[in-house]
Parts: sequence; structure tokens; C-alpha cells
Amino acid sequence: MKLLGPSRSPYAFKVMVMLAEKGITCKFSDSSPSSPEVTAANPLSKVPTLICDDGKALYDSSVIVEYLDGIVDSPKLIPEKFEERVEVKRWEALGNGVMDASVAISHENREPEATRKGPDFYAKQQKKIDLGLAVMEKDLGDQRFCHGDRFSLADISCGCALICIDIRVPDMGWRESFPALARYAERITKRTAFEVK
Repeated sequence: MKLLGPSRSPYAFKVMVMLAEKGITCKFSDSSPSSPEVTAANPLSKVPTLICDDGKALYDSSVIVEYLDGIVDSPKLIPEKFEERVEVKRWEALGNGVMDASVAISHENREPEATRKGPDFYAKQQKKIDLGLAVMEKDLGDQRFCHGDRFSLADISCGCALICIDIRVPDMGWRESFPALARYAERITKRTAFEVK
């Protein structure tokens, strides 16, 4: 298998954490969405894209992590029970949304000032981050893991979102407002799988 995506992509990072947690060996190609390898494999020219051993390409991090969880039985990171599965996928959606907004702010900050979208755009993206973190903080509470009593895709998604904020919006200072998430981030990012960043 080969994973295509920029090394800075939080979504590629999410897939790499899943690969590490599952103990799956996979080559990585540092590729932009416009690179020939990506455009040949993915009609949407988006990253990450996973090229499977049979040559089939999978795209979107949510689809890729589900595939990876299914090809290796243990550890199971997406529950099979319907209610639990939906809850873990809800955490994934929260994490993806926070990463989307963080990336949007980061991209805007790299634009020339004359072409930036302005304060309303920043406020809208910041609100998504703030509200996403508020739900994560409330739902996490004092639990060790985001869902249930063991590590899951919910933790990968939450951990990657928090790391993404630190990288993409470093001046946000979210830890004071969200102390449970701050403690969680300190603990979860010590897992070996998160060292792939």
C-alpha cells in the first residue's frame, strides 16, 4: 500500500496514526493534490489518497481509516455495535471539522493581505473551532478516552485535531479555556503512534 499526501496534512497524519496503531506497513509519498500520482489515482485530486495492494485507490481520510480498521482485526478502533460506531464517527466528524477550520485559517494567513477574506471569515472559522472544542471538552469530561474505556478512532480524531490547532493556529491558546482537553492532549500525544508527525 501507498499513502499519498502532503507531510503537513492533518488528514494524512490521521491516517498515519491509524496505520501505526494497527501495525500496518505502508509507504508514504509526500504528494500535493496536483501531483501526477494523486491526479492519476483520485478523480477529485484530493489528499490523502491510499493506493491499495491491488491498485485500487481510496480517498477521504474517513473512508481510508475505516478500510484500515477492517483489514486488520486487532486492535479494533471503530466499534461494530451500531450506537457505539455512530458515536465514534461523531467524534471523527468533530475532529475533521476542527481541522477544516484550522487549515482554513492557516491558508488565509499565508495569503497576501490584499486578497484575504477579512475578519468575518476568521471569526466564522474560529467559532467552529471554539464550539467544536467546547463539545469535545464537555463530552470528554474526566474520561481517559473519548469513547468508552479504550482507545479508538475517536481518540485519533480528537488528538489529531488538537495537534492541528497547535500547528496551524499556534496563537490560539486553547488550553486555558479547555483544561480537560489540555490534560487529554498531554496524555494522548505521548502514544507512540502520534510520534509519526
